[in-house]
Amino acid sequence: SFVGPDISLAEVLSSSGSMGPLQGGLPLSWKDTVPQSRYIREAGVRQFLSTYRRVKDIENDRLFYGDEIEYSLVKVDEQKREVRISLRGGEVMEELNRRETDADNRNSYGGCTWHQEYGSWMLEGTPAMPFGGYTSSLLQVEHSMRLRRARLYTVLPEDEIAPTMVIFPLMGVGDF
Repeated sequence: SFVGPDISLAEVLSSSGSMGPLQGGLPLSWKDTVPQSRYIREAGVRQFLSTYRRVKDIENDRLFYGDEIEYSLVKVDEQKREVRISLRGGEVMEELNRRETDADNRNSYGGCTWHQEYGSWMLEGTPAMPFGGYTSSLLQVEHSMRLRRARLYTVLPEDEIAPTMVIFPLMGVGDF
């Protein structure tokens, strides 16, 4: 559920909600964000402490881990020698997740999961299953990264690319 400035910190801490992928929504303007900064900092610290207290006594637990890659969607016009952000993140994410649902992911890599990232010109790809805590699991990481990039490029038109950068160098410069 969405936690916003109209919900008290006590309500947040007493709820049984958990962290998860970013849900759809619109970012606040800077002017609207500044008054919420104390709330954001306090909630972050309390969330960390809550998690720490919950897991501090766990011993000999198998380590599972994953990774995430953030892709920018960029439209390239070779004729005009221009690049612009492509605001198709949601559309691309939906198509990729639909294909993942339909895919046969019985291999040892388990497929991919696609999430909304900060901007509508961005997308995040993660492994569908965490990697295990074994040395052999390290061999799966690169394959999983290559798999995600390959699947992403299957849904992009020829004039779009998806570099793995979290900024767009021309953001705010002219008609970007």
